[in-house]
Amino acid sequence: MPFPTSRFLLIGGFALSCITLAGCGSSLGPIVDPASAPPPKAVLQIQDAGVGGLNAQTGYGPKAIGAALPGYSIETIQTAGENGTQWTYAAFLDGLQMVQIFKGSGGKIGIVHGVGDAMAGPNGERLGMTFAQSGLPRSSCRVGKNLWRGMAICKARNSQSVSLVFAISGYGGPFDRLPAANDLQSATLQRILWTPGA
Repeated sequence: MPFPTSRFLLIGGFALSCITLAGCGSSLGPIVDPASAPPPKAVLQIQDAGVGGLNAQTGYGPKAIGAALPGYSIETIQTAGENGTQWTYAAFLDGLQMVQIFKGSGGKIGIVHGVGDAMAGPNGERLGMTFAQSGLPRSSCRVGKNLWRGMAICKARNSQSVSLVFAISGYGGPFDRLPAANDLQSATLQRILWTPGA
């Protein structure tokens, strides 16, 4: 265990709670679901350049991450990526986890996972929206592997560094290919990923 842990959070595979969205950023157009409340206002956006103040030059450590995200609490967690679980840092805003920051090379941050309801992707994507609502073509996606098997990992529109991870609740496979077209349409956005230098 490389870090003393102030808060332990284990997200096994993808045991994340999802929300159903009533609206998204204007670039995606209105999304209406009368059975749910709208998501909270986005306070953090993941774009090609980075995540808030986080960018490819941010050092991997609580001080550097905290300086890039003023007002956030930086804590250690254990979480799951596509290829396994590991200890890393997470940024919390008002007690709510917003992003998970993984170690990169050369003492810098690596991939960042957007996991908070009050964050948005480069085109206004919000967690809980469906693949159909994203407007992405199936050809922009690959099937996940290992802990993310059976999930769709898709490039965000007009982006080189941002990917979207969609999952189907209770999906029974097959896991070696993307879900069938009808199933994929109802898959919900679980995480928004930023990869520096991608």
